[in-house]
Formats: sequence, structure tokens, C-alpha cells
Amino acid sequence: MSFFSNLVGSINTVVESVVDTSTITQDHLNIVLSVNGRSFRIRKLLGEGGFSIVYLAEDENKQLFAVKAIRCKMGKEEAEKAIKEAIITDRLQHKNIIKIEDMRMIKSKDGSRIVYIIMPFYKRGNVQDLIDKCNQQGKTIPEKQMLILFRDICKSVQVLATYKNRAGVSIPWAHRDIKPANILLSDDGKTPILMDFGSARLARVEITNRQTAMKQQDDAAENCSMPYRAPELFDVKSGTTLTEKVDIWSLGCTLFTMAYGTSPFEMTINQQGGTIALAVLNKQFSFPNSKKDVYSQKLKDLISWMLNIDPDARPNIDEVIFAIDQVISFNQ
Repeated sequence: MSFFSNLVGSINTVVESVVDTSTITQDHLNIVLSVNGRSFRIRKLLGEGGFSIVYLAEDENKQLFAVKAIRCKMGKEEAEKAIKEAIITDRLQHKNIIKIEDMRMIKSKDGSRIVYIIMPFYKRGNVQDLIDKCNQQGKTIPEKQMLILFRDICKSVQVLATYKNRAGVSIPWAHRDIKPANILLSDDGKTPILMDFGSARLARVEITNRQTAMKQQDDAAENCSMPYRAPELFDVKSGTTLTEKVDIWSLGCTLFTMAYGTSPFEMTINQQGGTIALAVLNKQFSFPNSKKDVYSQKLKDLISWMLNIDPDARPNIDEVIFAIDQVISFNQ
């Protein structure tokens, strides 16, 4: 990939190197986006998030791609964040992590910038789509099938947690927004692919004062989905250290959702009222008490382990993967 293979210097340099003076309109449909000699025609809207829109696009060879358009209204600082997302993702090369095909930034008439990130398109959608389909049909995902899929989700998180730079120095990262909607499914439905690294941060952050605590808390409120957000991100305390264990909590919520069709704390407030924040901070969740519950106690124990309020008492990602293998073996 020409852009990333020639990437040298700071993110600031990158921002300036990809800006051009082209103009765009609000309506992207049927526009042709030119990126490093390739043309992508925007065909339809796939989805919208708080800060971005994802389109289906087609290249000259009729191959389909997903194009994430991130509008940076505040100028260069927001553009740097968007480009950083692409750079981080590109460095995390793994079969269970979304591939970045290319990117381009264009300046619009109002002076804002739009960063376009070109990615593969997966027709099956994401894990949330699979869960919704099961809910609609009154079905559940078989435990072994679910755990095999979840194991590969964990492998993508393991890449983040064990990341080393080119000098071999360990620099753990945390995704901070792991949820079923951010996990795509390959076209055969067997391979999960983690995406949306705009929330990713260096995992270990020492909270030395109240100002740092509030900055981290505000960042989490903006970038981490509430039903999957770890308790230490709802109430960041001075004198603590945030770690990659925030992703373990999100994984626990994700596995619960895959099994029971809704996140554990959304289930709680649907049954008891209140808010997600209070339910999370008080660890108010329970497994459905129903004869229709087809899942093993070992699976529930794994979820409960990941959903420990104390980050130090949660397993690390290697322990989670080992535990998954144990439960799969139990199901043989």
C-alpha cells in the first residue's frame, strides 16, 4: 500500500502531506473518490456513527469496499486523530483485525477536512447483526461455535495487548470500544474481524491527579460505548492506573451479549430500571434464570471472571484464551 509504505515522520507531517484543495459535497452518493491512482465510486450508505459515516464503494474492477468518511470540523487536530486511527490499525497486522487498503484526506469548501479510510467490505455484516438475527428467529448460537468465534475475537485483542514497537519494546494498547457492532464477520461467517480503532489508546495510563482523571473519563464518555465500558472508565480515580484490562471487561460483556442477546447491564436496567452507569459500578447483572438457558456453568464462570469490578482480579488476555480452550474441551 503506497501511502503507508512510504509513511515517514510525525502525524503532523502526514496531515499536511495528504491534504489537497479538492472540494466535496454533503451528498457522497455516486461521487468518485480518487486515492493513489485508484478510483472508488460511492454506491450506498452502510451506517452512521457519532463521528463518521460508512459507505459501500466499488473500484474499477467492480470489487466492493467499505469507505469510512470521518468529517473533521475542528481542523487539523481532529484530522490528526483520524489519520492516527488508520496508522494504528495498519500497524496491527493480523487476520482478525481490519485491513486498511488506503486513505485520503480532502479539504471541503468550509475549511473542514474529511478523512477517507478504505477497507474491505464484508457482506455478512457484524456480530451484532448475527445476534439480532438469532433474537428475531428465537434461536441461540451453539456454545462451541460461539466460543470458537469468541476465541478469535480475543486473538485480535491479544495483538493489541502484546504490541511491540520496531525496537522490540512492549507498548500495550487497548481498543476501549470492543462490542459486537465493532466485530465484522468474514464472508464465510467463521472469522471475526475487529474494527473501529478510533477509540484505541495506549493501555497503561497513570492517573496522577484529578485533571488527568477527568480527561480520561471524558475521553471514555466520548469514545467508549456505555453498555460495554469498564467501571474504571465510568469513575476514573486519582492514584490508579488504567490498563488493558478495560478490554477484558468489554470482552465479558460481548460474550454475554452473544449468548443472551443483550448486554448484561442493559438486561439489568430493562428488568430493574436505573442507569447503565450505576448498574456497571455496582456490578448489577445476573444470568437469565430460565429453562431455555442452554449454556454451561463454565461459560458463565468465564463471563463472571471477566466482569470482575476489580481490574487486577480480571484475567489477562492469555488467561482468557486458555480458559476458552478449557471450556471448548469440556464441550467435546
